[in-house]
Amino acid sequence: MSDNFNDLLLILNLPTDGSILISKVEVHEDTKFIHISTSPSPVFCPNCGCRMHSKGMYARTVNHPVLQDSFKLVLVVHQRKWKCTSCTTYLNESLPFLQPYRQSTTLTPLLILEALKDLNRSTASIARQFFVSDTHVHDIFTAYVDLPRLPLPEVMSIDEVFLDISSKEKYALVIMDFVSGEIVDILPSRWSSVTDNYFYHIPLEERKKVKFIVSDAYRYYLDYPKTYFPNAVSILDSFHVVKYLISLLNTYVNDVMKRYKERDKKKLEKKNHDLNRDDSSIADSNEVILLRSYRWVLLKNYDHINHSAKIHYHSKLKLHLDTFQIENMFLALDPNFFELRRLKELYVEFNQSSFHSDDEVHSALMALIQVYKASNLTPFKKFADYLKKYHGPILRSFVTSTVTRKQSQDHNELITRLSNGPMESFNRKPKDLKRNARGFSNFHYTRNRILWATRKRPAIRVVPKSNAMIHSFEGKPRGPYNKNKEHNNN
Repeated sequence: MSDNFNDLLLILNLPTDGSILISKVEVHEDTKFIHISTSPSPVFCPNCGCRMHSKGMYARTVNHPVLQDSFKLVLVVHQRKWKCTSCTTYLNESLPFLQPYRQSTTLTPLLILEALKDLNRSTASIARQFFVSDTHVHDIFTAYVDLPRLPLPEVMSIDEVFLDISSKEKYALVIMDFVSGEIVDILPSRWSSVTDNYFYHIPLEERKKVKFIVSDAYRYYLDYPKTYFPNAVSILDSFHVVKYLISLLNTYVNDVMKRYKERDKKKLEKKNHDLNRDDSSIADSNEVILLRSYRWVLLKNYDHINHSAKIHYHSKLKLHLDTFQIENMFLALDPNFFELRRLKELYVEFNQSSFHSDDEVHSALMALIQVYKASNLTPFKKFADYLKKYHGPILRSFVTSTVTRKQSQDHNELITRLSNGPMESFNRKPKDLKRNARGFSNFHYTRNRILWATRKRPAIRVVPKSNAMIHSFEGKPRGPYNKNKEHNNN
Protein backbone atom coordinates (compact mmCIF):
# COMPACT_ATOMS: atom_id res chain seq x y z
CA MET A 1 0.00 0.00 0.00
CA SER A 2 1.34 3.45 -0.92
CA ASP A 3 2.33 6.07 1.63
CA ASN A 4 -0.60 8.27 0.50
CA PHE A 5 -3.03 5.46 1.35
CA ASN A 6 -1.37 4.99 4.74
CA ASP A 7 -1.78 8.72 5.42
CA LEU A 8 -5.44 8.48 4.52
CA LEU A 9 -5.98 5.55 6.88
CA LEU A 10 -4.30 7.47 9.68
CA ILE A 11 -6.56 10.49 9.07
CA LEU A 12 -9.57 8.20 9.35
CA ASN A 13 -8.18 6.68 12.55
CA LEU A 14 -7.99 3.27 10.86
CA PRO A 15 -5.34 0.58 11.34
CA THR A 16 -2.62 0.23 8.73
CA ASP A 17 -2.04 -3.47 9.48
CA GLY A 18 -3.93 -4.67 6.41
CA SER A 19 -7.36 -5.17 7.99
CA ILE A 20 -8.61 -2.19 5.96
CA LEU A 21 -8.06 -2.39 2.21
CA ILE A 22 -8.03 0.38 -0.40
CA SER A 23 -8.87 -1.40 -3.62
CA LYS A 24 -8.72 1.44 -6.12
CA VAL A 25 -8.66 5.21 -6.59
CA GLU A 26 -10.71 6.98 -9.26
CA VAL A 27 -10.41 10.62 -10.25
CA HIS A 28 -13.27 12.50 -11.90
CA GLU A 29 -12.58 16.19 -12.52
CA ASP A 30 -11.85 17.71 -9.07
CA THR A 31 -13.02 14.71 -7.00
CA LYS A 32 -11.05 11.67 -5.91
CA PHE A 33 -13.03 8.50 -5.12
CA ILE A 34 -11.31 6.10 -2.71
CA HIS A 35 -12.73 2.56 -2.60
CA ILE A 36 -12.41 1.02 0.88
CA SER A 37 -13.28 -2.42 2.17
CA THR A 38 -12.29 -4.71 5.05
CA SER A 39 -10.33 -7.91 4.78
CA PRO A 40 -12.51 -11.03 5.29
CA SER A 41 -12.68 -12.26 8.87
CA PRO A 42 -15.14 -14.43 10.81
CA VAL A 43 -18.08 -12.67 12.48
CA PHE A 44 -20.10 -14.16 15.33
CA CYS A 45 -23.71 -13.40 16.21
CA PRO A 46 -24.05 -10.95 19.11
CA ASN A 47 -27.22 -12.73 20.29
CA CYS A 48 -26.47 -16.48 20.14
CA GLY A 49 -22.72 -16.56 19.47
CA CYS A 50 -22.98 -18.62 16.28
CA ARG A 51 -20.83 -17.88 13.30
CA MET A 52 -22.64 -15.61 10.85
CA HIS A 53 -22.81 -16.10 7.09
CA SER A 54 -22.06 -13.37 4.55
CA LYS A 55 -24.99 -12.08 2.49
CA GLY A 56 -22.81 -10.12 0.08
CA MET A 57 -21.52 -6.54 -0.03
CA TYR A 58 -23.06 -3.19 -0.82
CA ALA A 59 -21.34 0.05 -1.76
CA ARG A 60 -21.92 3.17 0.29
CA THR A 61 -20.76 6.62 -0.87
CA VAL A 62 -19.55 8.82 1.98
CA ASN A 63 -18.29 12.41 1.87
CA HIS A 64 -15.02 13.04 3.66
CA PRO A 65 -14.37 16.82 3.80
CA VAL A 66 -10.59 16.69 3.52
CA LEU A 67 -8.62 17.90 0.53
CA GLN A 68 -5.93 15.54 -0.73
CA ASP A 69 -3.59 16.90 -3.41
CA SER A 70 -6.20 19.67 -4.04
CA PHE A 71 -8.91 17.05 -4.76
CA LYS A 72 -12.21 16.63 -2.96
CA LEU A 73 -12.32 13.30 -1.21
CA VAL A 74 -15.22 10.86 -1.47
CA LEU A 75 -15.06 7.41 0.11
CA VAL A 76 -16.79 4.48 -1.57
CA VAL A 77 -17.15 2.04 1.32
CA HIS A 78 -17.88 -1.59 0.50
CA GLN A 79 -19.62 -3.03 3.55
CA ARG A 80 -20.66 -6.62 4.19
CA LYS A 81 -24.04 -7.84 5.37
CA TRP A 82 -24.23 -10.82 7.72
CA LYS A 83 -26.96 -13.26 8.69
CA CYS A 84 -27.11 -15.75 11.55
CA THR A 85 -28.72 -18.98 10.38
CA SER A 86 -29.54 -19.96 13.95
CA CYS A 87 -31.49 -16.94 15.19
CA THR A 88 -31.98 -15.06 11.86
CA THR A 89 -30.20 -11.97 13.17
CA TYR A 90 -29.07 -9.55 10.45
CA LEU A 91 -26.00 -7.40 10.95
CA ASN A 92 -24.33 -4.74 8.83
CA GLU A 93 -20.59 -4.35 9.04
CA SER A 94 -19.56 -1.36 11.15
CA LEU A 95 -16.56 0.88 10.60
CA PRO A 96 -15.15 3.29 13.20
CA PHE A 97 -15.26 6.35 10.94
CA LEU A 98 -18.92 5.90 9.96
CA GLN A 99 -22.24 6.15 11.74
CA PRO A 100 -25.40 4.40 10.60
CA TYR A 101 -27.40 6.29 7.96
CA ARG A 102 -24.86 9.11 7.72
CA GLN A 103 -23.50 10.39 4.41
CA SER A 104 -20.35 11.91 5.91
CA THR A 105 -17.54 10.55 8.08
CA THR A 106 -17.32 11.17 11.81
CA LEU A 107 -14.69 13.85 11.13
CA THR A 108 -17.29 16.07 9.45
CA PRO A 109 -19.00 17.38 12.63
CA LEU A 110 -15.68 18.50 14.08
CA LEU A 111 -14.72 20.32 10.88
CA ILE A 112 -18.17 21.94 10.73
CA LEU A 113 -17.82 23.13 14.33
CA GLU A 114 -14.42 24.61 13.52
CA ALA A 115 -15.86 26.42 10.48
CA LEU A 116 -18.67 27.85 12.62
CA LYS A 117 -16.10 29.79 14.67
CA ASP A 118 -15.92 32.24 11.77
CA LEU A 119 -18.82 34.65 12.32
CA ASN A 120 -18.41 36.00 8.80
CA ARG A 121 -19.64 32.67 7.42
CA SER A 122 -23.29 31.74 7.14
CA THR A 123 -24.68 28.29 7.86
CA ALA A 124 -25.54 27.93 4.18
CA SER A 125 -21.95 28.54 3.01
CA ILE A 126 -20.60 25.99 5.49
CA ALA A 127 -23.22 23.48 4.33
CA ARG A 128 -22.08 23.90 0.73
CA GLN A 129 -18.48 23.32 1.74
CA PHE A 130 -19.24 20.02 3.47
CA PHE A 131 -21.93 18.77 1.06
CA VAL A 132 -24.67 18.72 3.70
CA SER A 133 -27.83 20.73 4.26
CA ASP A 134 -27.84 23.93 6.30
CA THR A 135 -30.34 22.25 8.64
CA HIS A 136 -27.79 19.48 9.26
CA VAL A 137 -25.11 22.08 10.10
CA HIS A 138 -27.52 23.73 12.51
CA ASP A 139 -28.36 20.36 14.12
CA ILE A 140 -24.68 19.41 14.52
CA PHE A 141 -23.94 22.70 16.27
CA THR A 142 -26.95 22.38 18.56
CA ALA A 143 -26.03 18.80 19.42
CA TYR A 144 -22.42 19.53 20.36
CA VAL A 145 -22.36 23.12 21.65
CA ASP A 146 -24.18 24.36 24.75
CA LEU A 147 -21.81 26.71 26.54
CA PRO A 148 -22.39 27.65 30.19
CA ARG A 149 -21.80 31.10 31.60
CA LEU A 150 -18.41 31.98 32.99
CA PRO A 151 -17.90 32.96 36.66
CA LEU A 152 -18.77 36.58 37.40
CA PRO A 153 -15.65 38.81 37.26
CA GLU A 154 -14.56 41.60 39.59
CA VAL A 155 -14.84 44.14 36.76
CA MET A 156 -17.95 43.55 34.70
CA SER A 157 -18.83 45.40 31.49
CA ILE A 158 -22.45 45.36 30.34
CA ASP A 159 -24.11 46.63 27.19
CA GLU A 160 -26.89 45.69 24.81
CA VAL A 161 -26.65 44.62 21.18
CA PHE A 162 -29.49 44.75 18.67
CA LEU A 163 -30.36 41.21 17.52
CA ASP A 164 -34.09 41.65 16.81
CA ILE A 165 -34.91 37.97 17.24
CA SER A 166 -38.47 38.64 18.40
CA SER A 167 -40.56 41.40 19.90
CA LYS A 168 -39.36 40.32 23.36
CA GLU A 169 -35.76 39.71 22.27
CA LYS A 170 -34.77 42.81 20.34
CA TYR A 171 -31.83 43.90 22.50
CA ALA A 172 -29.67 41.15 23.96
CA LEU A 173 -27.72 41.95 27.13
CA VAL A 174 -23.99 41.17 26.88
CA ILE A 175 -21.88 40.61 30.01
CA MET A 176 -18.11 40.85 29.59
CA ASP A 177 -15.10 40.29 31.83
CA PHE A 178 -13.20 43.57 31.42
CA VAL A 179 -9.87 42.08 32.47
CA SER A 180 -9.82 39.06 30.16
CA GLY A 181 -12.10 40.41 27.44
CA GLU A 182 -14.13 37.18 27.47
CA ILE A 183 -17.92 37.18 27.22
CA VAL A 184 -19.39 35.88 30.47
CA ASP A 185 -22.86 35.38 29.04
CA ILE A 186 -25.51 36.80 26.72
CA LEU A 187 -29.09 37.29 27.92
CA PRO A 188 -32.08 37.49 25.56
CA SER A 189 -33.18 40.87 26.88
CA ARG A 190 -32.20 43.70 29.23
CA TRP A 191 -35.69 43.78 30.73
CA SER A 192 -35.84 43.44 34.51
CA SER A 193 -38.07 40.36 34.21
CA VAL A 194 -35.15 38.60 32.49
CA THR A 195 -32.29 40.02 34.55
CA ASP A 196 -34.06 39.43 37.87
CA ASN A 197 -34.55 35.76 37.11
CA TYR A 198 -30.97 35.45 35.86
CA PHE A 199 -28.96 37.28 38.50
CA TYR A 200 -31.00 36.18 41.52
CA HIS A 201 -30.33 32.55 40.55
CA ILE A 202 -26.59 33.24 40.90
CA PRO A 203 -25.45 32.68 44.51
CA LEU A 204 -25.10 35.86 46.54
CA GLU A 205 -21.51 35.01 47.47
CA GLU A 206 -20.54 35.00 43.80
CA ARG A 207 -22.39 38.27 43.14
CA LYS A 208 -20.55 39.88 46.06
CA LYS A 209 -17.24 39.31 44.23
CA VAL A 210 -18.21 41.91 41.59
CA LYS A 211 -16.51 45.24 42.45
CA PHE A 212 -17.11 47.44 39.39
CA ILE A 213 -19.85 47.54 36.73
CA VAL A 214 -19.01 49.52 33.60
CA SER A 215 -21.94 50.67 31.45
CA ASP A 216 -23.50 53.55 29.56
CA ALA A 217 -25.90 56.02 31.18
CA TYR A 218 -28.92 53.69 31.01
CA ARG A 219 -30.56 54.16 34.40
CA TYR A 220 -31.17 50.48 35.15
CA TYR A 221 -27.53 49.61 34.41
CA LEU A 222 -26.33 52.26 36.85
CA ASP A 223 -28.69 50.78 39.47
CA TYR A 224 -27.29 47.25 39.09
CA PRO A 225 -25.02 47.57 42.17
CA LYS A 226 -27.87 48.24 44.57
CA THR A 227 -30.16 45.80 42.75
CA TYR A 228 -27.92 42.74 42.29
CA PHE A 229 -24.33 43.37 43.42
CA PRO A 230 -24.08 44.73 46.97
CA ASN A 231 -20.29 45.20 46.92
CA ALA A 232 -20.06 46.85 43.49
CA VAL A 233 -20.09 50.44 42.28
CA SER A 234 -21.21 51.73 38.88
CA ILE A 235 -18.87 53.32 36.34
CA LEU A 236 -20.06 55.49 33.45
CA ASP A 237 -18.01 54.68 30.37
CA SER A 238 -15.99 57.74 29.28
CA PHE A 239 -16.80 57.08 25.60
CA HIS A 240 -20.51 57.61 26.25
CA VAL A 241 -19.86 60.86 28.11
CA VAL A 242 -17.93 62.21 25.12
CA LYS A 243 -20.62 60.82 22.82
CA TYR A 244 -23.26 62.79 24.69
CA LEU A 245 -21.18 65.96 24.41
CA ILE A 246 -20.72 65.42 20.66
CA SER A 247 -24.49 64.93 20.27
CA LEU A 248 -25.09 68.33 21.93
CA LEU A 249 -22.61 69.99 19.58
CA ASN A 250 -24.14 68.20 16.59
CA THR A 251 -27.54 69.58 17.54
CA TYR A 252 -26.08 73.08 17.70
CA VAL A 253 -24.47 72.71 14.26
CA ASN A 254 -27.78 71.45 12.85
CA ASP A 255 -29.53 74.55 14.21
CA VAL A 256 -26.92 76.79 12.56
CA MET A 257 -27.35 74.91 9.29
CA LYS A 258 -31.11 75.32 9.55
CA ARG A 259 -30.66 79.10 9.82
CA TYR A 260 -28.53 79.16 6.67
CA LYS A 261 -31.08 77.05 4.83
CA GLU A 262 -33.83 79.48 5.87
CA ARG A 263 -31.66 82.33 4.59
CA ASP A 264 -31.17 80.55 1.25
CA LYS A 265 -34.90 79.86 1.02
CA LYS A 266 -35.69 83.54 1.51
CA LYS A 267 -33.14 84.43 -1.20
CA LEU A 268 -34.88 82.02 -3.55
CA GLU A 269 -38.29 83.52 -2.76
CA LYS A 270 -36.95 87.04 -3.44
CA LYS A 271 -35.32 85.88 -6.69
CA ASN A 272 -38.57 84.28 -7.83
CA HIS A 273 -40.44 87.48 -6.99
CA ASP A 274 -37.98 89.74 -8.81
CA LEU A 275 -37.72 87.53 -11.92
CA ASN A 276 -41.32 86.33 -11.88
CA ARG A 277 -40.22 82.71 -11.64
CA ASP A 278 -41.45 79.70 -9.68
CA ASP A 279 -38.28 77.74 -8.91
CA SER A 280 -38.76 75.30 -6.04
CA SER A 281 -35.22 73.95 -5.57
CA ILE A 282 -31.92 75.58 -4.87
CA ALA A 283 -28.37 74.25 -4.75
CA ASP A 284 -26.76 74.11 -1.32
CA SER A 285 -24.72 77.16 -0.53
CA ASN A 286 -21.08 76.84 0.56
CA GLU A 287 -22.15 77.57 4.13
CA VAL A 288 -24.58 74.64 4.15
CA ILE A 289 -21.98 72.38 2.52
CA LEU A 290 -19.42 73.30 5.16
CA LEU A 291 -21.87 72.68 8.00
CA ARG A 292 -22.95 69.33 6.58
CA SER A 293 -19.62 67.86 5.44
CA TYR A 294 -16.93 69.62 7.44
CA ARG A 295 -18.29 69.60 10.98
CA TRP A 296 -15.27 67.53 11.98
CA VAL A 297 -13.58 70.90 12.49
CA LEU A 298 -15.69 71.32 15.62
CA LEU A 299 -16.39 67.72 16.63
CA LYS A 300 -13.04 66.01 16.12
CA ASN A 301 -10.34 66.21 18.79
CA TYR A 302 -8.07 69.09 17.83
CA ASP A 303 -4.96 66.93 18.19
CA HIS A 304 -6.44 64.37 15.79
CA ILE A 305 -6.95 66.84 12.94
CA ASN A 306 -4.27 66.38 10.31
CA HIS A 307 -3.34 70.01 9.71
CA SER A 308 -1.61 70.48 6.39
CA ALA A 309 -0.76 73.51 4.25
CA LYS A 310 -1.01 71.34 1.14
CA ILE A 311 -3.84 72.56 -1.07
CA HIS A 312 -6.49 70.08 -2.24
CA TYR A 313 -9.44 70.53 -4.55
CA HIS A 314 -12.74 70.15 -2.70
CA SER A 315 -15.30 69.12 -5.28
CA LYS A 316 -18.33 69.95 -3.12
CA LEU A 317 -17.12 73.51 -2.56
CA LYS A 318 -15.45 73.74 -5.99
CA LEU A 319 -12.46 75.41 -4.36
CA HIS A 320 -8.76 74.70 -3.86
CA LEU A 321 -8.12 74.90 -0.10
CA ASP A 322 -5.78 73.64 2.59
CA THR A 323 -6.79 72.38 6.05
CA PHE A 324 -6.26 75.75 7.75
CA GLN A 325 -8.50 77.54 5.24
CA ILE A 326 -11.26 74.95 5.67
CA GLU A 327 -10.97 75.31 9.43
CA ASN A 328 -11.21 79.12 9.34
CA MET A 329 -14.12 79.08 6.91
CA PHE A 330 -16.09 76.69 9.12
CA LEU A 331 -15.41 78.49 12.41
CA ALA A 332 -16.43 81.81 10.83
CA LEU A 333 -19.95 80.51 10.16
CA ASP A 334 -21.09 81.13 13.74
CA PRO A 335 -19.66 83.46 16.39
CA ASN A 336 -19.85 80.72 19.04
CA PHE A 337 -17.93 78.02 17.18
CA PHE A 338 -14.53 79.07 18.55
CA GLU A 339 -15.81 79.03 22.14
CA LEU A 340 -17.66 75.74 21.64
CA ARG A 341 -14.48 74.10 20.43
CA ARG A 342 -12.42 75.59 23.27
CA LEU A 343 -14.85 74.29 25.90
CA LYS A 344 -15.04 70.90 24.24
CA GLU A 345 -11.25 70.61 24.24
CA LEU A 346 -11.26 71.32 28.00
CA TYR A 347 -13.23 68.13 28.60
CA VAL A 348 -11.11 66.17 26.09
CA GLU A 349 -8.01 67.25 28.01
CA PHE A 350 -9.64 66.31 31.33
CA ASN A 351 -10.75 62.92 29.99
CA GLN A 352 -7.26 62.10 28.70
CA SER A 353 -5.42 63.19 31.84
CA SER A 354 -3.84 60.97 34.47
CA PHE A 355 -4.57 61.82 38.10
CA HIS A 356 -2.76 60.74 41.23
CA SER A 357 -5.76 60.59 43.57
CA ASP A 358 -9.55 60.55 43.66
CA ASP A 359 -9.55 64.02 45.22
CA GLU A 360 -7.55 65.36 42.28
CA VAL A 361 -10.07 63.94 39.80
CA HIS A 362 -12.96 65.33 41.84
CA SER A 363 -11.45 68.82 41.99
CA ALA A 364 -10.79 68.88 38.24
CA LEU A 365 -14.33 67.72 37.41
CA MET A 366 -15.97 70.24 39.77
CA ALA A 367 -13.89 73.03 38.22
CA LEU A 368 -15.06 71.99 34.76
CA ILE A 369 -18.68 71.96 35.86
CA GLN A 370 -18.32 75.54 37.17
CA VAL A 371 -16.76 76.67 33.88
CA TYR A 372 -19.58 75.12 31.86
CA LYS A 373 -22.27 76.53 34.15
CA ALA A 374 -20.82 80.03 33.73
CA SER A 375 -20.99 79.67 29.94
CA ASN A 376 -23.90 81.30 28.10
CA LEU A 377 -23.93 78.46 25.55
CA THR A 378 -26.85 76.03 25.83
CA PRO A 379 -24.90 72.86 24.91
CA PHE A 380 -22.48 73.31 27.79
CA LYS A 381 -25.14 74.32 30.29
CA LYS A 382 -26.81 70.97 29.51
CA PHE A 383 -23.45 69.22 29.67
CA ALA A 384 -22.77 70.75 33.09
CA ASP A 385 -26.06 69.31 34.37
CA TYR A 386 -25.12 65.93 32.88
CA LEU A 387 -21.69 65.94 34.57
CA LYS A 388 -23.23 66.93 37.90
CA LYS A 389 -25.91 64.21 37.66
CA TYR A 390 -23.39 61.44 36.92
CA HIS A 391 -20.33 62.85 38.67
CA GLY A 392 -19.88 59.71 40.83
CA PRO A 393 -19.82 57.14 37.99
CA ILE A 394 -17.71 59.54 35.89
CA LEU A 395 -15.12 59.96 38.66
CA ARG A 396 -14.83 56.20 39.06
CA SER A 397 -14.14 55.84 35.33
CA PHE A 398 -10.57 56.98 36.11
CA VAL A 399 -9.96 53.78 38.12
CA THR A 400 -7.31 51.63 36.44
CA SER A 401 -6.97 47.87 36.25
CA THR A 402 -4.43 45.36 35.00
CA VAL A 403 -5.82 43.55 31.96
CA THR A 404 -4.72 40.39 30.21
CA ARG A 405 -6.82 40.72 27.04
CA LYS A 406 -4.08 42.69 25.28
CA GLN A 407 -0.32 42.71 25.65
CA SER A 408 2.41 45.30 25.45
CA GLN A 409 5.79 44.58 23.90
CA ASP A 410 7.55 44.13 27.23
CA HIS A 411 4.78 42.74 29.43
CA ASN A 412 2.04 40.16 29.27
CA GLU A 413 -0.31 42.54 31.11
CA LEU A 414 -1.32 46.15 30.60
CA ILE A 415 -2.72 48.78 32.96
CA THR A 416 -5.67 50.72 31.56
CA ARG A 417 -8.72 52.72 32.64
CA LEU A 418 -12.02 50.97 33.18
CA SER A 419 -14.21 51.50 30.12
CA ASN A 420 -16.56 49.79 27.72
CA GLY A 421 -14.09 50.05 24.85
CA PRO A 422 -13.66 46.25 24.57
CA MET A 423 -17.44 45.86 24.62
CA GLU A 424 -17.92 48.37 21.80
CA SER A 425 -15.37 46.42 19.78
CA PHE A 426 -17.15 43.13 20.46
CA ASN A 427 -20.58 44.47 19.48
CA ARG A 428 -19.52 44.55 15.82
CA LYS A 429 -19.31 40.74 15.76
CA PRO A 430 -23.00 39.96 16.47
CA LYS A 431 -23.96 42.64 13.96
CA ASP A 432 -21.74 41.04 11.30
CA LEU A 433 -23.25 37.63 12.07
CA LYS A 434 -26.77 39.08 11.87
CA ARG A 435 -26.04 40.62 8.47
CA ASN A 436 -24.49 37.44 7.04
CA ALA A 437 -27.27 35.23 8.44
CA ARG A 438 -30.03 37.56 7.17
CA GLY A 439 -31.43 37.79 10.70
CA PHE A 440 -32.00 35.40 13.61
CA SER A 441 -34.93 33.29 14.75
CA ASN A 442 -33.49 31.30 17.67
CA PHE A 443 -31.82 33.08 20.57
CA HIS A 444 -30.25 29.97 22.11
CA TYR A 445 -28.51 29.04 18.85
CA THR A 446 -27.38 32.64 18.27
CA ARG A 447 -26.00 32.95 21.80
CA ASN A 448 -24.00 29.73 21.52
CA ARG A 449 -22.73 30.62 18.05
CA ILE A 450 -21.36 33.95 19.29
CA LEU A 451 -19.80 32.45 22.42
CA TRP A 452 -18.34 29.55 20.41
CA ALA A 453 -16.62 32.00 18.08
CA THR A 454 -15.34 34.44 20.72
CA ARG A 455 -14.30 32.36 23.73
CA LYS A 456 -10.68 31.36 23.99
CA ARG A 457 -11.18 27.71 24.93
CA PRO A 458 -14.79 26.63 24.28
CA ALA A 459 -15.62 22.99 24.95
CA ILE A 460 -18.07 20.74 23.16
CA ARG A 461 -20.46 18.33 24.86
CA VAL A 462 -19.01 14.90 25.64
CA VAL A 463 -22.34 13.31 24.75
CA PRO A 464 -24.12 15.19 21.93
CA LYS A 465 -27.81 15.93 22.24
CA SER A 466 -30.29 13.55 20.66
CA ASN A 467 -32.49 14.55 17.73
CA ALA A 468 -35.48 14.79 20.08
CA MET A 469 -33.61 17.30 22.26
CA ILE A 470 -32.33 19.26 19.26
CA HIS A 471 -35.77 19.86 17.80
CA SER A 472 -37.50 20.64 21.08
CA PHE A 473 -37.00 24.42 20.84
CA GLU A 474 -39.85 26.76 19.97
CA GLY A 475 -39.10 28.96 17.00
CA LYS A 476 -41.17 31.69 15.38
CA PRO A 477 -44.76 30.57 14.75
CA ARG A 478 -45.63 29.86 11.14
CA GLY A 479 -48.08 32.16 9.43
CA PRO A 480 -51.48 31.11 8.09
CA TYR A 481 -51.34 28.69 5.20
CA ASN A 482 -54.10 28.21 2.64
CA LYS A 483 -53.51 24.93 0.83
CA ASN A 484 -56.09 25.87 -1.81
CA LYS A 485 -54.46 29.22 -2.58
CA GLU A 486 -52.32 27.96 -5.45
CA HIS A 487 -55.23 25.96 -6.87
CA ASN A 488 -57.52 29.01 -6.72
CA ASN A 489 -54.91 31.21 -8.40
CA ASN A 490 -54.71 28.76 -11.28
